[in-house]
Formats: sequence, structure tokens, C-alpha cells
Amino acid sequence: MKRISGFLALLAAVMLLSPVCGYAEEKKEVTIETMTVTAQKTGQDIQDVPVGVSAFSDVDLDEHGIGGFHDLIDQVPNLFIRKNSADNAIVIRGISSFAGSLYSTAGFYVDGVNYPIHQMQDMDFMDIERVEVLKGPQGTLYGRNSQAGVVNIITKQPGNEFSAKAFTDIGMWDANGGKLIFKEGFSANLPLVDEKLSMRISAQKEDSNGWMRNVYKDTDAKETDHLSGRMTTRWTPSDDLGISFMVEGRKKHDGLGVYRYTDGPYATKRNELAWNGGNRNTVEANAQMLKVEYAGEMFDITSVTGRHSYTQDFINDMDLSTQNFGPGFEDSYGSYDIGVWSEELRFASKEEKGRAIDWLAGVYGYVEDADTVYYGYGLHDTEQDNWGAAAFGQGTWNITPAWHFTLGSRLDYVRLEGKKDLDLSSVGGGTSVLEGKIHSTEFLPSASLAYDLSDDVMTYVRVSRGYLAGGFDYSTSTTQEQFMFKPEYSWNYELGLKSTLLDRKLTANLATFYIDITDKQVAQLEPTIPNPENRRIVNAARAESYGAELEMQYKPVQALLLTSSLGYLNSRLRDWTTVDDPFDYDGKKTPGSPDWTYSVGGTYRWESGFFAGVDVTGVSSFYTDPKNTSKVDGRTLVNPRVGYEGDNFDVVLWAKNVFDEEYNENEWSWGGSTLVQQGAPRSFGLKTTCYF
Repeated sequence: MKRISGFLALLAAVMLLSPVCGYAEEKKEVTIETMTVTAQKTGQDIQDVPVGVSAFSDVDLDEHGIGGFHDLIDQVPNLFIRKNSADNAIVIRGISSFAGSLYSTAGFYVDGVNYPIHQMQDMDFMDIERVEVLKGPQGTLYGRNSQAGVVNIITKQPGNEFSAKAFTDIGMWDANGGKLIFKEGFSANLPLVDEKLSMRISAQKEDSNGWMRNVYKDTDAKETDHLSGRMTTRWTPSDDLGISFMVEGRKKHDGLGVYRYTDGPYATKRNELAWNGGNRNTVEANAQMLKVEYAGEMFDITSVTGRHSYTQDFINDMDLSTQNFGPGFEDSYGSYDIGVWSEELRFASKEEKGRAIDWLAGVYGYVEDADTVYYGYGLHDTEQDNWGAAAFGQGTWNITPAWHFTLGSRLDYVRLEGKKDLDLSSVGGGTSVLEGKIHSTEFLPSASLAYDLSDDVMTYVRVSRGYLAGGFDYSTSTTQEQFMFKPEYSWNYELGLKSTLLDRKLTANLATFYIDITDKQVAQLEPTIPNPENRRIVNAARAESYGAELEMQYKPVQALLLTSSLGYLNSRLRDWTTVDDPFDYDGKKTPGSPDWTYSVGGTYRWESGFFAGVDVTGVSSFYTDPKNTSKVDGRTLVNPRVGYEGDNFDVVLWAKNVFDEEYNENEWSWGGSTLVQQGAPRSFGLKTTCYF
């Protein structure tokens, strides 16, 4: 802690002295660039959107070394992720799904196409234009499973000028004698027919043996082998018509070895584990998107058609030790085979300043096949055939130049059909078939009132409703009664302020919120169930979440940019008392919800092209179980970087967790011992990028 404090003190001194001794180009206009976002499915300045939203440009992603969604969470207040071999669940403002759920409470979109299964959302960032994180229920414009918020990924689109870049990033994990990290990629923009047809292609690969070692088998346990590619073609046959077609694919072959015991008979040292079972995670996915945009005289029309195919197979040691859990229980394994088709057709008013009413309306539909296989307590083979449709609309009445009232609603219908072939012969039982149908029609309104205190300061109040669809327990249910569960619902109340101050040198955005969740889906322990997990998914709880978020950027001189964010969260379960396993959960904190999330950073650029920067990110302690018996300590990580930016190339020397802080991302009590999901140790490397 003393080393961190000393480092922060030195950084503060450098930041204070830099404007005095470093940069001569004082005549340049010093402002923070504005960012246009599509959070509400139309282009808007981020400072004009009456929603809590964090956004990162391609420059921001490179600046902070954000290579995937897991890296992004350190930069966004009240954003967290619950990740293990089966889960990749996004947690926003304390709202999350139960452990083992197939669906996330947060929507995830790539170029307007929904990636509904949370396993799909664990993607590497490649050739990204912008990432937007919307916080709070977004049901009106995004529908089901967006009650926590929405993540929008916007990829780079083809243009009419040739450009290309290639990069190599060679690093090392500071563990087990040093393990190399290799990452390389390229992107190219290719104009094919002047002003009519262009193409953009990109590819990326990452390889590493990882930082964990299986000392029982004397093998690496956290290997990484990723390959991604994308091709986007854009055709503009006329000034008012644009057609884009995107094809992308990705493959992963990883080790799952991040779990070790910290006490008990199977305890191991940091960066080591001891398993006698399997360790493999394989993913293959591909997606296609067709987007048609027509600018009419009276309004604009947009059609987005998407298809996504995703398969994942994993196997890991069942009890994560050198022993077997029991006869026939050396490994657990699972697979996901997901196929989704979707279509959204939108109509929107023309962009025009001074218009009395701005409006957006559309329809949406999807068809989804989700086949899952899970072997734990018996073999669970589940098929789901789901489809849904929705109609939505939103309008903004510009009452005066300063007052803006927005009202929206969505009618969202889903129909889910599930069938499970259950085989309990490995545990002394028999076979059976579980079946069910779920359908619901939900009304999802939202309303906001914004007031422009000045040209640079806006305050707003917002109310919105969201819901998480019902579903089927594909992994643990053994009876018809346990197979299905119903939707959960939430209301969000938000008060915010967005400001651009000091002649556009400072942006400061503040949001406060209260969220009320009813019919909360929870995994209720029931000792009468003959299953080691003893659980049943029920709509038994109520929960509430409230807090605040502050995000700031400050550019005192042209050479220096400072950023910071702070999130406070109080998220607790309410009105949940179990009977079979008697316990009163009222007042217990929701899992994966730290009270505090924070980041502070800065980058200083000299006129010569050299630069230096650092990010300090952290979270406070949090619980991993609803009874609040397993607690993960907080952490503060320091990630510095130095480099040179030239006309045709960049060189960056980077480090993550530079002080090698020992921390965990998850923790459980398992068989009388403490099992943890270890966080990454120190890593460092050199990234070189060439531009053509």
C-alpha cells in the first residue's frame, strides 16, 4: 500500500508541474472533443442524452489498453462482471441474474444485433469504433433482458479512402518463470468503386500459456488461443441509400484454470492449482449483419437484419482438486449451441434543430434456438425454441429551447418452449423428460424530462421499466416443478446532471438512481432435492438498488488529459425468507455488487511525440453469495504506460497490475475449504503499430 501511495503522490506532482515545464503550444484551442453516440438509436451528443451512459472511442480503448469487455469494467462506475467457466454475466448497478443463468440482465449489441446469451458477450475487441454502456433499464428501445442496462459495440465502417494498420504486442506474465503473451492483428479500408463501394477487413490473434500452472499434472492451466476476423462491405448506390453487410467469426481454445484452494488439504500457492480432471474451453462463433439505411424526404428508415451462431464446449475438474468428487464425478462438462435470427425496422424523424417533436418508431422480431448439455448431477440435455416480437416508439417534445420531454413505450411479447431429457442413471436414478411453455406480453414505458440550464449544462429526471424474461433451469432441475421460472421486473428512477465547463476543458456528469426489483429470480437452496447443489430457481425475492455515479474529464492544457470515475452502490435483497432451508435474506447484499468502484488516470503528451500515462482502478470488497458468507477483498490496480506516437507508427511500453497486487475475482466455501478464482498477476509488454 505504501508503494501505491508513493506512486500516486509522484503522479500528482508530475501532473501539477507538467503544464509549467513541458508544453509550448499554448495557442492551440484547448477543449475536450465531443462524442456522438447512438444510445437511443439516433445520433446524439453524449452530453445531450438524458440517460446515464459511459462511452469510449477507439482512441480511448487504445489509450487504456482495453482489449475486451473484461478490461472495460475497470473504467465504468457501477459496472461489474461475474465470470467463471460457465458464466460471463454483466452486473450493472447491482442488477444481475442468478449464477448459472443462460441470460444476462444486460443487453449486448454489436452493430445493432443482439447477442442474447451471456456466454456470447465474452468477446475480444477488434477494430472497434466505439463502446457505449447504458445504465438502468432500457426496455423501451431494447426490450427483454435489458433491465440492468445495455452495452453497444459499434465496429469501424468502410470509408472512401485507403488506410491500413498492423500491430504486434509482445508481453509476459510475471508468474511461473514468465509466460509470453503474443497478440497481433491488422485492419485495412479498401475503396473499391469511388464513392460507391468500399470494404473493411480486420483480423486478430492472441496466444499465451497463461499465468496458472497445474502442479499436479505439471502443465499450464490458463492457455489462451484466440482468432477473430471481420469483413464489412458498404454500398451507397445513391446519396440517400446505404447498404452495409458484415461477416465476422471467432474461435477460442482456452484453459479454465483460474480456481485454486487457499486453505485445506488441497491448498496451493498463488498462480498454481492442483487438478486431476479436465481443463478445456472451446468456442466457435460467427455472425452476419445486413443494414439498410434510407434517408427519405419526411423521415429516415433503417433495417437491421442479424444472424448469430455460437457453440461452446467446456470440461473442467468437478471438485477442482486432485481427488474425484465421487464415483463417476471426476469432470463436469457442458455445451451450448445457440442460433439467433433477428430483424428490426425503424422509422425516425429527420435531424433538424428547432423541431418541435423528434420521434422514433419501429418493430422487432427474433427466432432463437438454444440447445444445452450439462453434466453435473446427472446428464441434462435441454432444447429451447424461443421467439418474440415487439412494437416500440419514442418521442421528444421540445417544449421550449430549454425544456425537453421524452415519452416512450414498448409492447414486448416472448414465447419460450423448453424440453429437457434428464438422465440420472449415473447417480442411481432413472430417466425422464421435463417440458414447459412460457409466454408473456410486457408493457415497457419510459419517460424523461430534461432542462438545459445553459448551452453547456443539462439536468434530467428519468423513469423506466425493464424486465428479465422467464426461462428454464437447464443445468440442475430434476423435477417438472423445478424446470420453469417466471419473469422478474424493475422500475428505475434516475436524476442526473451533464455539464461541459471551463470553456469546454472539463466535462462532469453525475447520475443518482433508485431501482426497485420485484419477482426476483433467485437460486433457492432446498435440502429435500437429491442434488449436490440443492437448488431451485424461484421468483421469491424483492431487491432494491440505489447509488450515484460521477464521471469527469479535464484537459487543463493541450498536452494533458485527466479522467476519473466514481461509483457508489447499495444493492440489497428484500422480502425473501426460505422455508426448507430456513434463512431470512432481507438486507443481504446482492452478489457481485461492490459498494465502490473507482478509476483515475491521466496522459501527458509532449510535442516531440513522446507520452506517459497511468490508470489507477479499483473496487471495494463484495460478496459472492446471497447469504453474504463469502467475501472478496477489494483491490487497487495500477497500469502505467509510456511510448512514442509518430506519423506512421506508435510504440507503447505498458504494464498491468504493475505492483503485482494479489487479489481474487470470486470466492466460495467448498467442502470446508476456501476456493477462489484468482485475479491476474503483473504483466507487461511492448506494442508496436504501423500505419499505411
